[in-house]
Amino acid sequence: MISVLIPLYNKSKSIVATISSVLSQTYKDFEILVVDDGSTDGSGAVVQSIEDDRIKYFRKKNGGVSSARNYGIDHCSGKYLIFL
Repeated sequence: MISVLIPLYNKSKSIVATISSVLSQTYKDFEILVVDDGSTDGSGAVVQSIEDDRIKYFRKKNGGVSSARNYGIDHCSGKYLIFL
């Protein structure tokens, strides 16, 4: 399995396209971890409205992109990890 890690901060207008691009891949053995780094624009609600069991949503206090990535790394279960 591949873990696809997406840090998120105030990107409610583009996160659906980002997630959709991963979901449309021909390889299907993956999980998507979206780590919301304290968004204030409703990004989390947008992510949570997408129905796919491969998407895992996490929210944390704002700490920056590296903090979000590190948080996501701690929650990945794939053999391989890719940052998006």
